[in-house]
Amino acid sequence: MNIWKQTKKHFSHISARTGNSEVYHDTVNFYGQGDSCDLYFNCVGKELKQEQVDIYSQFENNYKNYIAEIERFISNNLTTYEQKVSEEIKNLELTFDIIDVPYDNSNYDIVLVCGKTYRKFLFFKKEINIRIEFKNGKIKTIQRKNNTIEDNK
Repeated sequence: MNIWKQTKKHFSHISARTGNSEVYHDTVNFYGQGDSCDLYFNCVGKELKQEQVDIYSQFENNYKNYIAEIERFISNNLTTYEQKVSEEIKNLELTFDIIDVPYDNSNYDIVLVCGKTYRKFLFFKKEINIRIEFKNGKIKTIQRKNNTIEDNK
């Protein structure tokens, strides 16, 4: 069965209301990285490239290799308040929230949005959101940001 048929069978196709962007969407689980992660394959004319699937498969097989570097980045980029509770944050689960596999993007092959959520002042939750762009199986850029939709600089 070709990639288009496999994706159509298991994923939901979503067309943009404006413009011509479209994606295939599903949720996946990465053991130890939260309950579920939204997975998006960008496509054109409902078509995917085998390269996109290969890039995702490589990430799926190697994601544990990136965890230590992501954890170090988070530890090194805590706010003043977060530094006071750094041990608590260190022990929190790193959750994978979104994986986006673009269609023909020269800057990166795959994007991972992940982070940690901690309690601040008993009732309030605070999030640490990280956007990681990969190129050729390696982390190209990693940034902490409020708007993880925007590309890293």
